[in-house]
Amino acid sequence: MPYIIYVPAIPRPYITNDPRIYMDCSKTFGWTCESRPYSDSYCEESRVDEDMRDEGDRRREQLERYWLEELDLRESFMKKVEIAHGEMPVDHDKHDSVHSVVVEVKEILIDAGDG
Repeated sequence: MPYIIYVPAIPRPYITNDPRIYMDCSKTFGWTCESRPYSDSYCEESRVDEDMRDEGDRRREQLERYWLEELDLRESFMKKVEIAHGEMPVDHDKHDSVHSVVVEVKEILIDAGDG
């Protein structure tokens, strides 16, 4: 399925069949992207134009380069955040702190009744 990817600051959109690039660009990066059917005339015309100008492979490589650069940028940002803030917060079970408090209160009441 062809995907149209609008890379910020690049006037002409890119076309790819790679769903990884589409998902990252649309969901993770927030770039404008479109999913088109296989028989889409716009995609077919764009690919014919790119091939006539001998830029089909070059444009596919450019899109992949933009995609990989953005992945690297976001990955390095997350590493900097982890370094600045120590370990990333860990999700705890719901009410785990309340459970430990209840257990401690229960233990105190048992000890008070024995004395």
